[in-house]
Amino acid sequence: MNNTDIQKSLQEANDCVPRLSFEEANNLIATANTLIIDVRETSEVEATGLIKNAVNIPKSIIDNNFDHSIIKNYLNKNEDITILVYCAAGIRSALVGHKLIKEDYINVFNIGGYAEWLINEELNS
Repeated sequence: MNNTDIQKSLQEANDCVPRLSFEEANNLIATANTLIIDVRETSEVEATGLIKNAVNIPKSIIDNNFDHSIIKNYLNKNEDITILVYCAAGIRSALVGHKLIKEDYINVFNIGGYAEWLINEELNS
């Protein structure tokens, strides 16, 4: 995939997957049934940690013959769930969110990057 294709894919993902602010994401977490997915690689998560109540499903796993039962196990048969996706900077999460929407998941949102989240948590605590 060349640079133009990557930029096009990212633009499509950003157009399709709404990006939520910290406040919007926290409101959803407080009021809706949410599944928070960290799509960073396991080594990144081991080095820095997860957002509270998040699960780690690396983008590399989602990209390679992804077994949807991994997500469905977290859904608890509840179709009315909001999926919040994040990574290190919000790029991989946009791409994964777009993939999930194309695979018929609904209420999928990009909440950006882990470091950004931590900064906002500190500012709002």
